[in-house]
Amino acid sequence: MESNNQKGQSVIEFLLTFTVITGMLFFFVKMSIGFTNGYMVHYATYMASRAFLSNDNPRTTDRDGAAFTQAKAVYKRLLPDGLITGFNGELKINDPESLNFKVFTGVFSEFTQIMSVGLVGGSEPVYHRSESFLGREPTRIEAIEQTCRAISILAGDCETLATLDDNGF
Repeated sequence: MESNNQKGQSVIEFLLTFTVITGMLFFFVKMSIGFTNGYMVHYATYMASRAFLSNDNPRTTDRDGAAFTQAKAVYKRLLPDGLITGFNGELKINDPESLNFKVFTGVFSEFTQIMSVGLVGGSEPVYHRSESFLGREPTRIEAIEQTCRAISILAGDCETLATLDDNGF
């Protein structure tokens, strides 16, 4: 009579199952950290875009430069250095003067991040871009210039006092 010796089978099955489960756990934890980092960068980019588009300083001719400085300060404040390890993001501006289609006025952020644990997915960093293009209202200076152009068509020059009526349409 032959005896079936299966004393180590449960240990082998446990080790194989444990390895697969642990690998999946690390994979999902790494992916969730990557998604969280992406959401944090996107929120910082959105808030920087709001700061850029709402900065209205009529005393300077370089309105977008001052607005971009404010946007970078907001971006840096919302992304502390220790929060995302190895973060190499950079905030950039879509200059409204160089665009034909003004809808794409705002700021965007570009960064790379390694998304894999090492065994699955490769070791090359993944390129990410977070864009925030909000609708831009004209600044006070732009509104004054547009109003002056409209008055000059009707009255001849901008120095003439005129009352404009807005009937809501």
